[in-house]
Amino acid sequence: MTNLDFSSSTSSGQHLLADENAALIDNALDLMAVVDMHGTILRVNAAARALLGYEPAELAGRRYDALVHPDQHAEARSIHLSMQQEHPERPDIPLHVRRKDGRVILMSVAARWSEVHQRIFITARDVSAHMQARQALERSEAALNGMLDSIGDAFFAIDRDWRLTYANRKAGDFVGVEVSAAIGRLLLEVAPDLLHSPALLRYREAMECREAATFEEFWEPRQVWLEVRVYPHGDGISVYFHEITARRAADQALKKSEQRFRKLFHQAGDSVMIVDGELGIVSVNDRACARFGYTHDEFLGMRATDVNFGLLGATDLLAGLRAGHAQLLRMEKRCKDGSTFPAEVQISRFDDEGEEFFLAVIRDLSDREQAERQLRESEQRFREVIELTPSGYLLADRDGSLLDVNPALCALSGHAREELLGIRLDALFLSFPWTILRDGAEGESAVQGVEAVLRHRLGYHIHVLFNGSIKRGADGRTVSLTGLMTDITDRKAAERRLQELATHDTLTGLPNRALLGERVQQMLDACRPGSSVAVMFLDLDRFKEVNDSFGHEMGDVLLCEVASRLRRVLRPLDFVARLGGDEFVVAADCASGRPAAERIAAKLLDVLTAPVTVGGIDVVVGASIGISMFPHDANTRETLFQTADTAMYRAKNAGRNRYRFFEPEMTVAARARMALEVSLRPALARAEFELHYQPRIDLETMAPVGMEALIRWNHPERGRVPPQQFIAIAEETGMIVPIGRWVLQEACLRTRALMEEFGRKMVVSVNVSARQLASAGFVDEVREVLAQTGLAPDCLELELTESTLIEDIEDTASMLRELKRIGVALAVDDFGTGYSGLAYLRRFPIDVLKLDRSFVLQKDGNVTTSDFVKAFVDLAHALNMAVVAEGVETDEVLQLLRDARCDQAQGYLLARPMPLDTLRSIFS
Repeated sequence: MTNLDFSSSTSSGQHLLADENAALIDNALDLMAVVDMHGTILRVNAAARALLGYEPAELAGRRYDALVHPDQHAEARSIHLSMQQEHPERPDIPLHVRRKDGRVILMSVAARWSEVHQRIFITARDVSAHMQARQALERSEAALNGMLDSIGDAFFAIDRDWRLTYANRKAGDFVGVEVSAAIGRLLLEVAPDLLHSPALLRYREAMECREAATFEEFWEPRQVWLEVRVYPHGDGISVYFHEITARRAADQALKKSEQRFRKLFHQAGDSVMIVDGELGIVSVNDRACARFGYTHDEFLGMRATDVNFGLLGATDLLAGLRAGHAQLLRMEKRCKDGSTFPAEVQISRFDDEGEEFFLAVIRDLSDREQAERQLRESEQRFREVIELTPSGYLLADRDGSLLDVNPALCALSGHAREELLGIRLDALFLSFPWTILRDGAEGESAVQGVEAVLRHRLGYHIHVLFNGSIKRGADGRTVSLTGLMTDITDRKAAERRLQELATHDTLTGLPNRALLGERVQQMLDACRPGSSVAVMFLDLDRFKEVNDSFGHEMGDVLLCEVASRLRRVLRPLDFVARLGGDEFVVAADCASGRPAAERIAAKLLDVLTAPVTVGGIDVVVGASIGISMFPHDANTRETLFQTADTAMYRAKNAGRNRYRFFEPEMTVAARARMALEVSLRPALARAEFELHYQPRIDLETMAPVGMEALIRWNHPERGRVPPQQFIAIAEETGMIVPIGRWVLQEACLRTRALMEEFGRKMVVSVNVSARQLASAGFVDEVREVLAQTGLAPDCLELELTESTLIEDIEDTASMLRELKRIGVALAVDDFGTGYSGLAYLRRFPIDVLKLDRSFVLQKDGNVTTSDFVKAFVDLAHALNMAVVAEGVETDEVLQLLRDARCDQAQGYLLARPMPLDTLRSIFS
């Protein structure tokens, strides 16, 4: 009975404990869930209702990744696998989870894999608010740091241990250190030059006395003056400083300027007095002392009225001076000995720090004779100004006959003074605003900035800018014309040159796009019914090769020669322009329509296929020409240009060095290409791409050693789109960069999974476009993908085309060396179809040459295919490069490659590109 009671008590306790545990789980604020090994949710606690908006029963039986944001599906699957294989515990996984209402929250997830139960036990909590608070704090700190960095002063703070707690960028730049590396270090370690600077004593004073200080200091290391402000704070001191070298120099300059002014003041030829607002004399120059007979000290005790300066007291005079109008007066001045002299006085008012002063410049006019002499001198000076001025001067009567001229006008016109006097204006000027001389309103009227054309004695024309004054009588009739003119011939030539530059190509001298549109529109407007206008877009076929081979300077020589040839073969009324680069446009009236346009296009092709000597070598460029006819193909200028451009691309695609007339189906093809481009843009986000893999076979063991990743596009409407239809579009639009990044990530991720599945090394080859390689962050991108996917660098091979290598040799070589330092292999795809050679490729750290199938299939009467391939392989091996043959489709070619000791091969004979699931069977 006792045993029965004990068993019953134990069972009851266990039930109670189980109930408490269940209650603990269901009442927990954190989400708790149990997931089986396949990712199916078996049970979830009641917290799902508050955190995710789901009832626990709604989640049971669903896969956990249905809740995970799509961007983290791959990451979640990777974590799932790693927990079952390597790391059974993951304490803090940040996952974006989609609630039932569609809102995405950030959760911190802890998970444990139980091998015994074959279950994953999960707890999770919503950390969205915490993350937002932390981001807000980071933004606040960034704003504070930005504010401190943006202030005009350099700033730093130290604690009581003299360790740097903060410094802005200006302070770091001043002592030549990186701020982030200096924080926490002793001040004298960061700026050792302070040890010998008096500023250190000021800092110590402020630290000890806890009092702010401002001082100026000369900083020897940089030879500059600083203004420094030191402020104690609770844990140390803060220091602001900025350079004042320029300000100190300005102060010194001001002192020198004052000294110069004082010297000029005393050395002035006229008497100068400065009088305060109460009319007391506050300063005089030496000349005033000499003329009036008083010493400086005597003057300082006098008033202006003591030397007959009494007019300053006049109300009107003071009002005028205080209104800012200087006054010129004639008055008698009294000397110390009682004598007087007539004077001309220039009076002006000024303020100095709020006090009113008057400046009087006194010129001695001792007698009338002196005054008359001064008047004659003044008249003479006026005549000298007219005679010496570089502007042409004339005086004409009401009939336009010249009464007076100056030497400048004689020089301007090429006539002697005697030849000009008496002739009429219409004989001197080819173009002149004659209407200004017509009788009109009373009084005078001004002529400002009128352009006229002067006839030079030798026959050529001089452009002048005419400014003058017309005097009219009371009856409104013209009395005389006085004028000055400036030679603006050079300016007019410059304006014409600017107009030329605005409408013409500076390299070839041909009209540019702006003038092209204007002239073509004129031709369309003038086109008679039944006639036609042909617009031809011309693109040079091999210009890029010339530029790459000989340089841009030789490319410019070629463009100038092309422009010259086009001018020579076209008719006088035909029009040729350069759009830019190697694109030209020809517009021609074609009365007979297409036959006339064909004759012109044939002449253009003929002249452009003649050799051009560039850099001492004869080259043939050729051209592709697209022709559109008005009004047959287009009714507007813009449509005419568009259709001609479309036809030009069709000519280039048809084999180059030919012309094509626009056909309506060309527009259809262009629109189809545009539609494909529009569909391509969201394809990556819609997960429409997948990778197929073509195995690479070791030709010695005939075993697969790797594969090439090849992209496929599963269009939702068109089905499978071949790469040759969309890769070029992706290259042109730049979409190849994100697509290429996805291919790299996907290929590395799948290769790592295959290696783990089969327990062997595999090398995946990924094609890299020119745009990717040109990206400054490409090396970091490769490094990041390898780190994220866990793929070893020696398991990745990047394939580049020859044209990609030679686009910018120096930058490309530098980037390839960085990639080699990571440890990835580098291969040249389709070798032999471009412009490089083996010796040329030695400039790059290349590991693999992929031999184009055309080499294996070529037939040459002088060299057998086997001998050629063997020689090629031997030479590549001598340069420490492996050789991979592409396009192997027959047993005969395979045996030939094995006999030549080619390293690897791929092709339809060995294996076609295949999806990942099929690839597994190759390596199994």
